[in-house]
Amino acid sequence: MSRLSMLQESLQLRNEASVTFLDRPLAEAPTAQLEFPHRLFVPRSYEPSYSYPLVVWLHSDSSSEMELDGVMESLSQQNYVAIAPRGNIKSRGTQRRFHWGTTPTDCAAAEDLVWESIKSAMNSLSIHPDRVFLAGFGGGATLAQWIGLKYPSNIAGVVSLSGTFPRTARALSNWKKARDLEVLFTQCAGSTMCSNEEMARAIKIAHQAGLKFRFVQGRFDDWNADEADGLDSSMLAVANRFMMGIVTGTNIDLQPEIANDCESIEFGFN
Repeated sequence: MSRLSMLQESLQLRNEASVTFLDRPLAEAPTAQLEFPHRLFVPRSYEPSYSYPLVVWLHSDSSSEMELDGVMESLSQQNYVAIAPRGNIKSRGTQRRFHWGTTPTDCAAAEDLVWESIKSAMNSLSIHPDRVFLAGFGGGATLAQWIGLKYPSNIAGVVSLSGTFPRTARALSNWKKARDLEVLFTQCAGSTMCSNEEMARAIKIAHQAGLKFRFVQGRFDDWNADEADGLDSSMLAVANRFMMGIVTGTNIDLQPEIANDCESIEFGFN
């Protein structure tokens, strides 16, 4: 399996904005004007005349915004502009690692970071206003679901990779409108980040609320079972196909690009 190193760090993590994968000199590169640490990805052949989909990436626990580099390497280096704000809470016992809180106050603070990231990207780059996606891994995926379900009219779709369904209060406060939001919910059998029981819980909630969830479960063979909590290129290939299906308005099959050693099963009721 093609594995990603999800914690790619620069030799010196800086607080100012950083941009990756640019053909033009850095001084001429588009930047997002934000007062908090973040990572910005611009396609190699960025065309200002084209309105790009925007991916707001919310990193996993005990990670950082630098996670975006490895993600975009396998997600797509051409299809999207992407921005990743840093988690609002520093992880204990680690350096340069952060996570997202789960209290209402923490979630409100994280929500502000997301909206400021979207606003800045739209002001600085050519972004399609109706093609903004929230995506994340682990704790970031749970937060992406929470914000997307709360503001479904402002989000084109949500990608949750190994993130549990949010337990935060009022996660379904806007459930009637949330029924139109497309959500990709993925999990690997044996995962401790998002267990089989958590996936069953998400399926039950989505069914009861009539949510538009697409569930994908990865199954590793015995030799690779310890990778169930990792993020690999096959999961990101599924995410890319899911988002491009929304962008193009077509029902793209999520299955063809799954790696041979990770069987993926799509199921659900939507």
